[in-house]
Amino acid sequence: MDELFALRNLFYTGSFQQVINEANSRTQVSEASKLERKIYLYRAYIAQGKYKIVISEVKDSDSVDLRVVKLLAVYLHAKAQQDDTKREKVVKQLREEVLDEPANLGNTTIQIISGTIYYHEGLFEDALKVLVKNKKNLECVALIIQIYLRLDRVDLAKRELVGVKSWAEDAILAQLMEAWVGLRIGGDKYQEAYYIHEEIAQSPTSNTVKILNGQAVCHIHLGRYPEAEGLLLEALNKNNDDPEILVNLIVVSNLAGKPADVASRYLTQLKDVSPNHPFLQDLELKTFFFDRAAQRYSLT
Repeated sequence: MDELFALRNLFYTGSFQQVINEANSRTQVSEASKLERKIYLYRAYIAQGKYKIVISEVKDSDSVDLRVVKLLAVYLHAKAQQDDTKREKVVKQLREEVLDEPANLGNTTIQIISGTIYYHEGLFEDALKVLVKNKKNLECVALIIQIYLRLDRVDLAKRELVGVKSWAEDAILAQLMEAWVGLRIGGDKYQEAYYIHEEIAQSPTSNTVKILNGQAVCHIHLGRYPEAEGLLLEALNKNNDDPEILVNLIVVSNLAGKPADVASRYLTQLKDVSPNHPFLQDLELKTFFFDRAAQRYSLT
């Protein structure tokens, strides 16, 4: 029996507070599951942006699994604080103190966390080198697929999806992978991706910001802007600081022809909660090029 099956699914669907509640309240687990339970507990805190809890609680004497989770907390905290020196130090520490130790290369937690840090750094080749060592772990495969989609290698993402469905077709995370790939393929796959998110959302514990956002993205691709906006506003009521929800509200407000001040307010809010968000960086770059091009045609 998999004692942590429900806990993992809560994490995969973004029910981070429930992961914390469950991990803190469940005391009757085997010794073998205690470490993994604590790993998910700390990763849930990290997902909520509560980095200092993990940083303060994990000690140098703890297992390497917990220490590498702490590295992720330090890394993301440095990134949020725009502390490039600290961020680069974590990446160097990961390479020299963790991944240089041969015994660590087969550790699933290290593979997932290393892949996550490299992903955030844009070091996709380094991430893949670590992750491909464990293609029988759902999170490793999920990260591999995310990387291939970022690289616009939908063909490789589809190949990985076929592989994972051969041994974990019914797993929630495998279903989410199928939805991600479907959204990149397009066409009829948009509706299939929506059905996947809709089915997952039927469970009260899975009707999370993450799943609502996924449903909304499907609606946007299908041109159903009012439905997308409704789901995004529902998600915003659950967490009014979620940057992905704000990004999609900006997008759907523009697509639906809302007054300009509606999207502008969401944009201002996004700048407050996530000033370094890739959407804002891309918008700033495009604005710069547009303004530079416009100067060539300015009236004299």
